[in-house]
Parts: sequence; structure tokens; C-alpha cells
Amino acid sequence: MEILRLILLFLHLLGMALIIGGYFANVKAPRVIPGMLHASFLQLLTGLALVGVAEMGPGDVDHAKIAVKLVLALAVTVLALLGNRREKAAPGEGTSAGLAHGTVVAAVAAVAVAVFWT
Repeated sequence: MEILRLILLFLHLLGMALIIGGYFANVKAPRVIPGMLHASFLQLLTGLALVGVAEMGPGDVDHAKIAVKLVLALAVTVLALLGNRREKAAPGEGTSAGLAHGTVVAAVAAVAVAVFWT
């Protein structure tokens, strides 16, 4: 079970890096790129799987922390989805800049909750 948890954790962290890295790759002209959308789906799915693995383990799970992280993950996914749709409708016009900023802020907030909520 530990190897499954480590693989899921690796994929979860990779998704976070892709969201933030995708933002910084386009920082001069912020926009939501398809990779950010795919990474948000990866984050959401691996996060849910990590909670499932933690529930099967011997320790307790902080359900309040999980609820906050789930809301943030849903916010990241929705913002990335909306931003990706705007980019497809009007590519290169900067129409998704605000959504790109929101996506990365919500992703960083999720990281902060994960690190500082003990």
C-alpha cells in the first residue's frame, strides 16, 4: 500500500508543478494552456485517491483539511477549464489572463494548506 501512496503522491506533486510551471512559462502573457487543465484533473484525481489510501490506513485523516483542499482543487479545475475554453474561443488575445492568475493562486493556496495545516 505504501508504494501506491508514493506513486500517487509523486503524480500529485507533478500535477502541481505542471500547473505552476505552465503559468510561469507564460508569465509575460498569462493564459491557461491545455497542460494546466490536464494537470488540474491529475491533481484532483490523485488527491481523491490519496485520501482513499489514507482512509484505508491505520492513522486518522483530518477531514476538515481534506474538505478545504477539495474546494481549492475544484476551484483550480474550474478556473483552468474556463480559461482553456476562453483560449480556444479567442487564442492569443489574453482573454484568459485573469483565469490563469486565479488558477495559480488557488493552486498555491492548496500547497499552503497542505504544508502549514498540521
